[in-house]
Amino acid sequence: MTRLTTPPEIADHLMTEVEARTFHFRKPSGGSAYWFNLTWIRGKLILSGDFGDITLTCFPACATFAGAITWAVDAEFEYLMEKTGERRSYDEARTLEDIIAWANAPVIEELNGTERRRDVLVEKDGRKRYEVIRMKLRDGYRHACQDYRRAVAAGTRDDCRTGLEETDPRRFVLQVPEDAVMSMWFEKPDVSRFYSYEPCWDRWLSLWRDTYGRDWSGLPKYDPPSMVTTHMGRWSIKDELERRLTDLGSANLTCLSAGWVEETYDYTYSQRRQIGAVQFACRQIVAAGLVDAGECAA
Repeated sequence: MTRLTTPPEIADHLMTEVEARTFHFRKPSGGSAYWFNLTWIRGKLILSGDFGDITLTCFPACATFAGAITWAVDAEFEYLMEKTGERRSYDEARTLEDIIAWANAPVIEELNGTERRRDVLVEKDGRKRYEVIRMKLRDGYRHACQDYRRAVAAGTRDDCRTGLEETDPRRFVLQVPEDAVMSMWFEKPDVSRFYSYEPCWDRWLSLWRDTYGRDWSGLPKYDPPSMVTTHMGRWSIKDELERRLTDLGSANLTCLSAGWVEETYDYTYSQRRQIGAVQFACRQIVAAGLVDAGECAA
């Protein structure tokens, strides 16, 4: 058995005892689930136990016990995480949410209309200033349908806009006879050569091209681009995106490489629970009257 030698840099070190305080937390019943300790030593607050270990380091704020407790008790989560030295990690779930929201935005706007804003001069407390007033959503397909139903109910259908089916932005129409598709060939099939559709689907089509569309030959029956207009089709694309985003390096998504959507990095759920436990402990210490106000002020 090899005996480790003392590093020469510390061979002449002297031992002194430093001030430290540790508090133990567990369920009132005495069970061991979710127990943890909070320890203060000069410059640090240390959490250990069932929540894992994490250390907050801030020598000016944690120079005294009272200062450390009052410093951490109400601080912002992100600020405290900066004091741990931990880095944000890639969040595939949030990245997927951002991609889906990006793809849905123009479709939702086409259906629900756009929010109009107006600068209105208002007077408050004797002072005039402009405020932005948000108007109701208008000019969407949903509003056209509402106007049509009202016209039918009022007996003025002939005066109302017609052709609602033709103007439905959800329509994805094959404009090439199906039997003619077999005789058509493109090195990279152009969706617009086969289908007519609204531009609001361009973002979803980008996701389709990166997933099912890579192997699409133009045949309508094999994962056609029109699948983006159906719930099941978009769900299939979402499932494929979720699978790919587990490995960001090989995801190969145009929306990420082009910068249309940025991958999301965030702190983990476990780290949020750890900081929550630290702050809970600090609040308990304050409530128990263990923090001296005079020491804190000093």
